[in-house]
Amino acid sequence: MNLVFWRCPLCNESLTLVERTWVCANRHSFDRAKEGYVNLLLVNRKHSADPGDNKAMLGSRRYFLQQGFYAPLAMALVAAIREHFPDTEQALTVLDAGCGEGYYLNQLVQMLGANVQGYGTDISRAAMRLAAKQYPALAFAVASSFELPLADASVDVLVRVFAPASEAEIVRVLKPGGLYLWAYPAAQHLFELRQLIYDAPQPHTVEELPPLDNMQECPSLSVNYPVTLPDQASIAALLHMTPYYWSASAEKQAHCQRLQSLDLTVDFCVTVMRKGD
Repeated sequence: MNLVFWRCPLCNESLTLVERTWVCANRHSFDRAKEGYVNLLLVNRKHSADPGDNKAMLGSRRYFLQQGFYAPLAMALVAAIREHFPDTEQALTVLDAGCGEGYYLNQLVQMLGANVQGYGTDISRAAMRLAAKQYPALAFAVASSFELPLADASVDVLVRVFAPASEAEIVRVLKPGGLYLWAYPAAQHLFELRQLIYDAPQPHTVEELPPLDNMQECPSLSVNYPVTLPDQASIAALLHMTPYYWSASAEKQAHCQRLQSLDLTVDFCVTVMRKGD
């Protein structure tokens, strides 16, 4: 794995891994946690003591995703990457910005092959702990997607699945010819669950991505399919990993807890952009 990839959040110099510490030319240092990730989120840049998703939410997400319910989204992302980078011998650097517990990044690297290096960032230290422990071949850093600890033009593919981010940062870190994939819920995503939570559910509305400097928009992808959650554990995991959990009344939550299966519509859209050469 490339051992000079992250950059120092204090001075923007490259970080090099020396034994278990990442250090820069100005002698700023950041310890590598025992799980393998590095914390590059400065204390004065945090908006809370422990920002991002908590351990319980991440555990629910891991359980749900590892059942394969969203695997078609990962497959669609891989297909889009291979359309733009068809040479399987070409080395690619893939960054998942806001990667959570690492499911999508691991899926991409596994399907894209041996010449792909995977890196993930997330503002949640609990997420990076889970991700690094489960996927030791990948590199993870606690960091904000609004201040990515990466050099300019250092990434071939940047993937963003649901997570907030700075479009300016995305453009900055992509190499010329690099690919940006943003996956987000489309209108009918999990509408059946919304019907269980809200008295008057509405389809998702998503703001369109504004034009980005030096970025060419490619045809977007639609990933739409039915899925059945076959047991209460899967239903509970889905509810706990979504904002719907906090919107549901005690009565609505109790009703969901009595369900033994749930038919759902999975509906994603993926915006695809390519950076100019």
